[in-house]
Amino acid sequence: MSSPSSTRWLQRTVQPTAQSRLLCFPFGGGSASFYRDWQSLLGPQIEVCAIQLPGREARFGELFITDINELLPPLMQAASDLFDLPLHLFGYSLGAGIAHKFTTHCDNLYPDAQIVSLTACASSAAPADRLHSSTMTDEQFMDYIMGLGGLPHEVSANPGLRAIALRTLRSDFALSESINLADADPVSIPVLAIGGDADPSVPIAGLKAWSSKTKGNCFQQMFPGDHFFVRQNLPKVMESLRNFIAL
Repeated sequence: MSSPSSTRWLQRTVQPTAQSRLLCFPFGGGSASFYRDWQSLLGPQIEVCAIQLPGREARFGELFITDINELLPPLMQAASDLFDLPLHLFGYSLGAGIAHKFTTHCDNLYPDAQIVSLTACASSAAPADRLHSSTMTDEQFMDYIMGLGGLPHEVSANPGLRAIALRTLRSDFALSESINLADADPVSIPVLAIGGDADPSVPIAGLKAWSSKTKGNCFQQMFPGDHFFVRQNLPKVMESLRNFIAL
């Protein structure tokens, strides 16, 4: 029988018959709740574990972390209880960069961890596609986010909610800029890079650039939709994820 086993850093429901785990990293401005329904979709053989970063949902009162070198030590410590089973990583946008860095640090500090794959969702490893939000005004930055389909109207139209969203997104983009994925050394696990065909932030070349971020096999797949194509294609994305994990 499954049972909740959540911490500040991880949201999950223990699956006693699980053969592997899927560790999910959030997109910029996102939270663990995005992955709430994935356990029922993937079934008990894959235990879904979603990372909750500081500054959102139950961790709203905590300070944001804007440097990957400050984030990784507590995050890896929190995730170390998961290393008894093979671990697949799913990183959405910002989360893809964190997941790639997480893999490298695990190789160095937790050599017994069984990290076996990375799905990089709608995030570009191409240097030319790197965005520096620090050069944008708040209005320019919010226009960019709205162009990605990243904020519902009820948030963007409410000054208080908009200010909270802006603060969260600014902090997460600063965290992303500290990762410098384009210059990162390749990992050794297979990578599946997926994206939306109408996502203005990640062209197909950005997905293909993931081939230089791994020494293993690298696959690319496009889905119809914008930056948040996963919501628009969830059953097909789950099918692709299952097939990739089974490789």
